[in-house]
Amino acid sequence: MRIKTLIKRGGSIIKPVADWAKSRPTRASVLALLILGFASRFWLFGYPNQAVFDEVYFGKFANAYYLHSYFFDIHPPLGKLLIAGFVWFFQFNPTQSFATIGTTYTDNGYLFLRFLPGLASAILPVIFYLIGKQLKLKQRTALLIGLAVLLENSLITQGRFILIDSFLILFGFASLWAWLVWRNTRSRQWLIYTGLLAGASMSVKWTGIVFLMLYLVVEFLAKAPVRGRLKRVGALLAMSLFIYASSFLIQFALLTKTGEGDAFMTPGFQKTLEGSQYQSDANIRAITIPEKFIELNYQMYDSNRRLTADHPYGSSWYTWPIMQRPIAYWVMGDNQIWLFGNPIIWWGSSIGVLALVVEMIRRTIKKPQEFGGRLVLAGFLASWLPFATISRVMFLYHYFIPLGFAILCTAYLIDRMSARSQFTSTIVMLFGFLLIFPFTYGTTSNILFTWLRTIIPTWR
Repeated sequence: MRIKTLIKRGGSIIKPVADWAKSRPTRASVLALLILGFASRFWLFGYPNQAVFDEVYFGKFANAYYLHSYFFDIHPPLGKLLIAGFVWFFQFNPTQSFATIGTTYTDNGYLFLRFLPGLASAILPVIFYLIGKQLKLKQRTALLIGLAVLLENSLITQGRFILIDSFLILFGFASLWAWLVWRNTRSRQWLIYTGLLAGASMSVKWTGIVFLMLYLVVEFLAKAPVRGRLKRVGALLAMSLFIYASSFLIQFALLTKTGEGDAFMTPGFQKTLEGSQYQSDANIRAITIPEKFIELNYQMYDSNRRLTADHPYGSSWYTWPIMQRPIAYWVMGDNQIWLFGNPIIWWGSSIGVLALVVEMIRRTIKKPQEFGGRLVLAGFLASWLPFATISRVMFLYHYFIPLGFAILCTAYLIDRMSARSQFTSTIVMLFGFLLIFPFTYGTTSNILFTWLRTIIPTWR
């Protein structure tokens, strides 16, 4: 009797929820993706309680902001500022050492540092769903795209630690959503949001500039009066550069004392830092804020250019679509965390890009979807092919932006599938997620994936 009662009560709850979801599919989809996003990104939150991969750098940077000690990094400041700014509300104590990978954390401060990247990663599936809606895809296709981002293991892994790529991807694709809303509504505020978000993306890492460049090219080539095109281009540039420059001004205001990054800068720059060897040197002229901005950006560029050393987990740009070389983030016996993508989504999206190219050549894509198809394909090529010109050591995570565009390219193939085929695709993606699951969360390895690593040499 108890079982029958529970079933009856469950049915009485499920039916109203199902009716609400059917009547409001967008709200229901956003809510479901948010709940699942938080569950997937914050399950085992805080594990391991040791420094994982590049946490050894970004943890030190957070400490430096609180000590006002100048440091140097090859990336713009915004991602690091967001992490440091968030933990300020919790009276963060900058005493934790981030010496080497595997260093055990001595207090719970690292949990606050990890939270904001996880939050950004949890929101990302919703953004892709909303992009799908703006690209005029079917409701179930847009939802499937959101689920693909939700179940992409590499995005989960990157969002669980003190790393900044989740901000890069979130701001970039949120700007794409905002720009598509602007094109579909012509509401001026969405153009402003586009510029601000695109600027935020490139203020995390320079690779985020691909979003701004994409919009500028499309707007400049649009069939519209020249004056209107120039106004839109100017607005996008102004908003983006405002965010970019502001992030540096905040950094300069915080990093006022000498520190480990002094050696990268000229004597004139160092003279502006309290306690530096040139602070009291009357023969050295302290440079201005604009000069500091220019010098730091040049040093970032030059240091990026000089990163030519090999790395055991480095990989070439042309191997990323097949995920040839994943990255070991943390190893503790049988418990290991690797940057592995969901093979179903990763390889499937590579096929999706090729399929969209074929559809474009054959001109079989639906008329209302032509613009969106060309846009996401251009986004993929513009964010991936430039890496062919870069000689520095690169890693699989450099493919995150192209991967996002590849998933959107695949949407046009998925949109033609029946509901049953799309459901089957979801089940297959879930299988891929579970296959990589142990190496995403650092749990004990499963037998099947362990076997796969024995037959694919570059996966170990």
